[in-house]
Amino acid sequence: MVQYDKSTVALKKFDTDKLKDYRNNSDFNYTEYQRETTIIERIWYWLKRMLQRFLTWIFGAKKALGIVAVIFRILPYLILIIALFFLIKLFLKINFNELISGKTTTAEVTLTEDEEIIKNKDIQQLIKKAIAQKNYRLAVRYYYLLVLQKLQENNLIEWEPQKTNEDYIVEIQNKKIISKFKEVTYLYDFVWYGNFEINELEFDKVAINFEKLTTNIK
Repeated sequence: MVQYDKSTVALKKFDTDKLKDYRNNSDFNYTEYQRETTIIERIWYWLKRMLQRFLTWIFGAKKALGIVAVIFRILPYLILIIALFFLIKLFLKINFNELISGKTTTAEVTLTEDEEIIKNKDIQQLIKKAIAQKNYRLAVRYYYLLVLQKLQENNLIEWEPQKTNEDYIVEIQNKKIISKFKEVTYLYDFVWYGNFEINELEFDKVAINFEKLTTNIK
């Protein structure tokens, strides 16, 4: 015997307001987002494809795929080792051939150009030569080295290659000399390090300051 369900069926309706709330809630946003690849990643993928094609051409498809997998597992470590090697060699200046052989080379004492000029050259002659060649910027440099030479000779500074001009300003105790030294240091920095080309008239004015200072030092 067939029985019929005579119970009342309640019709369910969607609450449109709640649907809007769900749509605006980021927790219920299941849209998949695919990150855009960077230029470096695209280059890397291109290199992988080129390498795979090359190895496929040489070894065949199956062997090439296996070799590519091995290479790309090893490659990051290989790059890291090479980078470390060059960093150590650059910053520590280690001669790896000497470490392997156990031999060491005799250290050579070399003078910087400024040190060579200050210790061994007649700077007055260098100034005259630069002026004769109308290389006034170089003449200013020689003038400044002459000042350092005279300060060293008169025990007003202890000249060392690694010292800066500011170090010498702190080192000089004579107030009359230090004020003039600051002036010529400013001129020297502006002309030499600022790559400022000066003409003969401008050089004559600058030279007066250097000549006064060297006279005061003597």
